[in-house]
Amino acid sequence: MDFENIDLQAVLDDIAEDGFSASQAHDVLTPAEAAGYRDLAADGVDVVILDGTSAEGTGLRNLAQTVKDSTQTDGNEGAPTVIVRAPHNTQVVSDEMSRFQIESNQGTLHGSTAPGDVVTFLADAADSRPDFTVITVAVTVGILLIVALAAVFARLTYRSTH
Repeated sequence: MDFENIDLQAVLDDIAEDGFSASQAHDVLTPAEAAGYRDLAADGVDVVILDGTSAEGTGLRNLAQTVKDSTQTDGNEGAPTVIVRAPHNTQVVSDEMSRFQIESNQGTLHGSTAPGDVVTFLADAADSRPDFTVITVAVTVGILLIVALAAVFARLTYRSTH
């Protein structure tokens, strides 16, 4: 797969080395930020930092999936979560989080390169659960309406036949 303005092999080599790739970031990170990302990689989150690409959401998600797939070879499970951060977007793929958890919280990752944002994202995503209250109420009201309409229809049908 071709990713515009991204040296995929350099990214994959970085990830294989220590679970963190900033070779495409061209000095946008401080040494403390790079150390923070290496700590995250040690905890099972691979991170790719980009300083520029024309890839949008799907392209960045495809890059994250490609990175994730590349780490799962020869019996190696690889990192369960890969995050690709670009100046205009961040995308996440994970075996441990649902799309709901990711998409509900990935806004935390936009507009910054701070590794602390990833820690916040992971904590918020772990606590995210869909709110089924509205769905439950709508289904209950729908069932009650169907039962009421069936009763009215049955009564009208009974009256017209007698």
